[in-house]
Amino acid sequence: MTSIDQNSRVRTHSYPCIKNNLAFGFFTAFIMLFSITPAYASEVQQSGEEVKKWNFSSGPLQNQMVELFTSEGCSSCPPADRWLSNLKDSPDLWNNIIPIAFHVDYWNNLGWADPFSSRAHSLRQRIYRDQRYVNSVYTPGFVVNGSEWRGWFNRQSLPKETHENVGDLSLDVSHDGKKATFYAEFVRPGSPNNKTYRSTPSAKLSLNVAVLAMNQKTDVELGENRGKTLHHDFVVTNIQSVDLTEPSIVDEGNPALSWSGELDLSQCQDCAISAWISAEGDQQPIQATGGYLK
Repeated sequence: MTSIDQNSRVRTHSYPCIKNNLAFGFFTAFIMLFSITPAYASEVQQSGEEVKKWNFSSGPLQNQMVELFTSEGCSSCPPADRWLSNLKDSPDLWNNIIPIAFHVDYWNNLGWADPFSSRAHSLRQRIYRDQRYVNSVYTPGFVVNGSEWRGWFNRQSLPKETHENVGDLSLDVSHDGKKATFYAEFVRPGSPNNKTYRSTPSAKLSLNVAVLAMNQKTDVELGENRGKTLHHDFVVTNIQSVDLTEPSIVDEGNPALSWSGELDLSQCQDCAISAWISAEGDQQPIQATGGYLK
């Protein structure tokens, strides 16, 4: 992972001051023509490339991160997949609700290997179990803000928002057609001159960034869903975590915490992105944000 050098984000140019003396002016122009023109031409060429930029922000109140653990090898999963896809029409999408679909690999031995599945996704669900946020590992399995939610099976609505002030997470994404980078900041609860929880273990925070595939379709040839065409949205195609450990001191300034890195958008044709904060040793999300990369 490559960090972004913040000092390189803004380029400045200084130009010589031309005096009123005409001869000196021609001489200066002659020198500038041969010494500066090549670098300036390169700069103009780079600025002509289309650079796409996106900004996403959670606001200070906690959003609902809705995780679905699913599999194309599971006959009970398509209804849950459709339910998650229906969140595309929700007015709360990206404002209060951040949906994410983790396709697990532990049903791949039933005849159909889910092309979106990952051992890391299965491990994430098992960690939730080990940390006692869910009772068992199964599909379809919903986790809302790090806690097991079985209400879907009874056609219940999502749990009510906590409206807790947990901090503001912002994510900036930039893509120049070749390389995509991100820069994230998290402003913890509190204000300048107020002591924050920086001196506690929860100050050791990690940023998680996931690229989500939208409008995916698979014709399943084998397994429990043989002969069916399955549709998916919010599918995690790649994910990365960036650790940040702050000094264990009480800080009265409450500065924003920041992370930066690169994203793999090479396979991103119709995508969204999500980011969330979690504490070291605790997988439960603290705050989340996201949106479409269009």
